[in-house]
Amino acid sequence: MEDQKPSVEQILKHMAENLGEEPKPMVLMSKLIPEMVPRQAQDRKFVMELPHIPPKYKQLIMIAVAAAVSSHKCTETFIKLASRAGISKEEITEAIITARFALGSTVFAAATEGMEYLVAEEG
Repeated sequence: MEDQKPSVEQILKHMAENLGEEPKPMVLMSKLIPEMVPRQAQDRKFVMELPHIPPKYKQLIMIAVAAAVSSHKCTETFIKLASRAGISKEEITEAIITARFALGSTVFAAATEGMEYLVAEEG
């Protein structure tokens, strides 16, 4: 017998159970391109099952990236999922602070050519 894949509605229900609330962006996507919902679930499963980084670290990475790119909804969602998975508020906060440092440091890298110009002007 062939494995039956879950319906979009079943996937959304599972997402809501994990999050503790309706996954609004995915609900909206289900009305626009329903095929994206199982794809999103498959992609998450794929990432979380990769063997070299523990799931807890992956969740902290997702929080840090979402915060760094200023995705308010994703940051909130990833924080809720991490908290529900038992990750402490201190660990979550440290991931956010680490993202702030990494993002802030990119300002120097982005300005390298300009700073080189200023230094050359002095010499």
